[in-house]
Amino acid sequence: MSTATPTAPQERLHLLDIIRGFALLGILLMNIEYFQRPLAEMMHGFNSEQVGLDYATAWGVFTFVQGKFYTMFSLLFGMGFVLFLDRAMEKTNSPRFLFFRRIFVLALFGLVHMVYIWGGDILLNYAIVGVFLLLFVKTSPGRLWKWGAAFIIIPVLLYWLGAWGMQMALNSPAAPEILADFEQSRIEMQDMIAAGHQAYSTGSYSEVVAYRLGEIAMMYGGGGLVFFVPTILGTILIGAAFARAGIFTQPREHRKALRNMVLFGVIFGLPSALIVGFYGLEMEMMVPDYHSALIFTVQAISNIGLCFAYMGIIALLFLGGKKWLQYLAPAGRMALTNYLTHSIVFTTLFYGYAFGLYGEFGRFATTIFALALYAGQLWLSTWWLQRYQYGPMEWLWRSATYMKLQPMRKA
Repeated sequence: MSTATPTAPQERLHLLDIIRGFALLGILLMNIEYFQRPLAEMMHGFNSEQVGLDYATAWGVFTFVQGKFYTMFSLLFGMGFVLFLDRAMEKTNSPRFLFFRRIFVLALFGLVHMVYIWGGDILLNYAIVGVFLLLFVKTSPGRLWKWGAAFIIIPVLLYWLGAWGMQMALNSPAAPEILADFEQSRIEMQDMIAAGHQAYSTGSYSEVVAYRLGEIAMMYGGGGLVFFVPTILGTILIGAAFARAGIFTQPREHRKALRNMVLFGVIFGLPSALIVGFYGLEMEMMVPDYHSALIFTVQAISNIGLCFAYMGIIALLFLGGKKWLQYLAPAGRMALTNYLTHSIVFTTLFYGYAFGLYGEFGRFATTIFALALYAGQLWLSTWWLQRYQYGPMEWLWRSATYMKLQPMRKA
C-alpha cells in the first residue's frame, strides 16, 4: 500500500479512450478559429463578417461544436478523477496527496502552455478546479449529480442577475453615465483586439508573450473565474457521477442510460443548439441584457445536451461492434500530447514570429488544415503506441506524478 504505480496500458478503459479521441477533434475544430483571432473577440460572439463556405463552416462549428466538446473533455476529466483516486486508494496510503501532485503537475503544463504557446489553455482551469474535487472523494453518484447541476446553474443565475441589474441601471438617472462607461470599455476592448491582431500577425515572440499576458489577465480577471470555475466544476462532478455509476466504465450494463442520454440530446440539446445558431449570433457578453441572458441559458442546455448525445451515440456504436471507432483510441490515450501539439503546430504556422500566415486563410481552409492534422495524429498515435507505452507528455506527467521515471518502451 505504500508505493503507488501508474495505470498500466492494459488496464485502460477502451471506451473512454475512444471518446477522448473523438473529443480532441471537436476541441481542435473550435480552437482553430482562435489561432487566427485574439481571445478577446470571444466577448463579441459569432463573426458574422464571413461569407460563403467560411460562414457555413463557422456557423456549423458555433452551433454544433463550440462548448460541447469542452464539456465532453470536462466530463472525461471527472471520470478520470474517480478512476485515478479509486486505483490510488488500492495502491497507496495517501491517495489525496498523490492526486494533488498530479493536478499540480497539470497546472504547470497549463501555465507553460498558456503563457508561452497559446492563451486558450484549458489545462490550468482543470488544475484549479481539481483542488475542489478533493472535497467530493466519497460522494455518491446521486449527490455528485446534484452538486454538478447546482454549480452549472450558478453562472446562468449570475448572468440573469447581471442583466436585471443592467436594466435597472439603464432606467435610473445615472443611465447616461453608465452607457458612457460601457462605450469606453467597448473602445478599450476594440483597441485590445486590434493590438492582438497586430502582435500575432507581425510581432516578435517576446511581443506575442507580452500581449498574451494581457489576454490572460482579461480572461481570469474581471469576473472570468466566476463563470469558468463553477461551470467546469459542475461538469466534472457530473463526469464523476458517470464513473461512480459505471455508465461508461461498464457500458453493457447501462444501455438504457446511454439511450436516455441520446434522447435527452435530441429533445433538449439539438433544439437549443439551433436556437443559439439562429438567434444567438449577435450575443455580446460585455453588456448583459435579457436577450443575451436567455441565449446564455439556452446555450448551457445545448452544451450539455449535445455532449450527452455525442457520448451516448459513440458508446452505443461501440457496444454495437463498430470497428472504425478503434482508430480513435490511440489518439485518446495520447490526448495531452495531441492537445498541446495542436497549439504548437498552428501558432507556428500562423504567428508572425514563425511562418506568418496569420489571416491568410478563411475558416473553411483552416478547418481543412485542422482535419488534416487530426488525421495525421490518428495515424501517428497508433504508430507511437505500437512502440511505446505512453505518449511523450503522458510519460512526463506520470513520471512527475509518481516522482519516478516510468518505463517508456514496450517490453
